[in-house]
Amino acid sequence: MCAIEGETNPIGSISVIIPALNEARRLPELLAALAAQTYPPAEVIVVDGGSTDGTPEVVRNWAAAHPQLPVCLLPNPQRHIPHALNIGIAVARGEVIVRLDGHARPATDYLEQCLRVLRETGAEIVGGAWTIRPGASSLVAEAIARAVSSPLGAGDALYRLPGARAQVVDTVPFGCFRRELWRRMGGYNQALLTNEDYEFATRVRQGGGRVWFDPRLRCEYFARPTFAELVRQYWRYGWWKAQMLRRYPRSLRWRQAVPILWSALGPLLWLTSLWLPTLWLAIGLWAGYGTVLAISALQQTGFRRLRLSLLIAFAYLLIHFAWGWGVWVGWFSLRRTGE
Repeated sequence: MCAIEGETNPIGSISVIIPALNEARRLPELLAALAAQTYPPAEVIVVDGGSTDGTPEVVRNWAAAHPQLPVCLLPNPQRHIPHALNIGIAVARGEVIVRLDGHARPATDYLEQCLRVLRETGAEIVGGAWTIRPGASSLVAEAIARAVSSPLGAGDALYRLPGARAQVVDTVPFGCFRRELWRRMGGYNQALLTNEDYEFATRVRQGGGRVWFDPRLRCEYFARPTFAELVRQYWRYGWWKAQMLRRYPRSLRWRQAVPILWSALGPLLWLTSLWLPTLWLAIGLWAGYGTVLAISALQQTGFRRLRLSLLIAFAYLLIHFAWGWGVWVGWFSLRRTGE
């Protein structure tokens, strides 16, 4: 049974909120990792968006078998992540909120470090580094995991890049913050169905708060296992980034502007070459782009794993164009609908 809104645990208590949709495969690993924490959470709230793979049963069965970890299951009729977060945090009793994901597996000291960094830095939101793992045992899944954890696939998103230093950033994944901050900010924006963490962090920064990245906060994250899922993921990210840009145009960063521009310019060069002398320009730019993809892929694998290198390069291409075209389509769709 879940907590009643208004009830609170002692200062320093942590409520973990997990939005879930068809996460039956990964959730037992995540719950086991939370049960093994050096600083145990006061409660774990799983907010299910109508899973069809038995996720609710998995949560109930796991909770019954491990009563030492208070686990609560709530429904999310709207099915979207910002709704799930608001539902869970509204009934949370902990002073501190840690948001996690069904694809994640935190280090055993993750919650302890979250609380330590939150206190040491005085930042409003803190978050840490991802170690990205393949979502399956296939070569394609390995290529995707490598692509999304390299600068060419992640840009300057420090939480995805090995070796990043602790510093102030625009946003962090799986943010840790005080529940009072969520209340003061009016919760997550339920009109923005993706990029909800970025939007929440943007409002916090606009209000004078700081968002802090610290690599001591370590969490494994399982990437999408297939190219089709990768394309859907980054198309969705791009589509909702368009809405984010309409609300916060200054939130655009160079790492985001480059794929937006290239996703339009690249195909346009081939198209205009049908009636303008741009063929050699198109060939040259695409050759340069392909060379950059190949060099980045080979730096990760060397020449002994050429097939994996090709798959990594292809994953880069899918990330850039799925995200970029998602932004363009989302932008003009939003303009037509007047949103």
